Amino acid sequence: MGPMDLERIMNGAGEMGASDVHLQADAPPMLRLGNQIRPIDSPPLTNEEMAAFIESILPERMKQDLGSTAGLDFSYMTPAGARFRCSAFRTRGRFGITMRVIKNTIPSIEALRLPKVLHDIALSRRGLTLLTGTTGSGKSTTLAAMIDLINSQHRTKIVTVEDPIEYVHANKKALVSQIEVGEDTTSFDQALRQALRQDPDVILVGELRDMETLRMALRAADTGHQVFSTGHSANAPQTVERIIAMFPPAEHKVLLAQLSNAVEAIISQRLVATVDGKRRAAVEILRGGPITAKYILEGRIAELANYLQSGESGMQSFDQHLVAMHQAEEISGTEAMRWATNPEALAMALRGIKRVAGIA
Repeated sequence: MGPMDLERIMNGAGEMGASDVHLQADAPPMLRLGNQIRPIDSPPLTNEEMAAFIESILPERMKQDLGSTAGLDFSYMTPAGARFRCSAFRTRGRFGITMRVIKNTIPSIEALRLPKVLHDIALSRRGLTLLTGTTGSGKSTTLAAMIDLINSQHRTKIVTVEDPIEYVHANKKALVSQIEVGEDTTSFDQALRQALRQDPDVILVGELRDMETLRMALRAADTGHQVFSTGHSANAPQTVERIIAMFPPAEHKVLLAQLSNAVEAIISQRLVATVDGKRRAAVEILRGGPITAKYILEGRIAELANYLQSGESGMQSFDQHLVAMHQAEEISGTEAMRWATNPEALAMALRGIKRVAGIA
């Protein structure tokens, strides 16, 4: 199978409703449709075909790294305009690549069926908002929808620092500058330093990878910028714990003070399968404010999990959202249980025995 055949598969993936294209030596091309990986009716790819294909789409700056054992992450657009976030890798010495389909149009918060409170968070014009969840949980899409909302509503300057750039934002009411790590700059912290000199109102840092980037993001939020970023943690308490763990113990007190003051929201996502075979985000939301600040400042991180279940300011837990989706007949009981934080309590809620965190 030549590069032209593979390009045809890539161009058709989005139209078929696939979220990812999986190519691996010794296996036929596969697509993720809904929550399942499905093979395309074609012969297995050889290692030589895989190597040639990956080399043909790699950015020039990465071509010398093709033989390395480190994974290569980059973005790629086919001549027909289909866009992908790519991750090339080696498996048992043979080549593979996973390509996430990036839609050319940015979906709205409504189209993604996300909680309405994300509107308020996006348009709050202050603080640090973190989107967390595992790889492939839809963080980038939710962030893009929030940035697009700001772009549509406010005459501001938005600077994004990404590795790689995924959704391309055209200027609407805002002026948007997108910086790609590796292409336009060498690192996140250098790009963030650069971004802060560009008179921004809103800064999106693709990931808080190290202490220096985090330090600058907190400083930016502290000086009146609205800052967005992502993390791989599962929920709000784990997110705060991971941030604290990045800093030496001697700095924890100062960090907690900065963080408690900066947090606007921590939004955690899990993609769940709906009864119609599609996927939708189940979302947990913690809002900043005096009580959240007090718990962070006093190191009472575990108590955030109970506090966000109060429903105040649009907050909700995963289990509350899962119960609501099940009651609306959008997801099965099995799927709700699969993604639950507390399966025992959720099982009782689904049977109507006991209220779970504010939802009957």
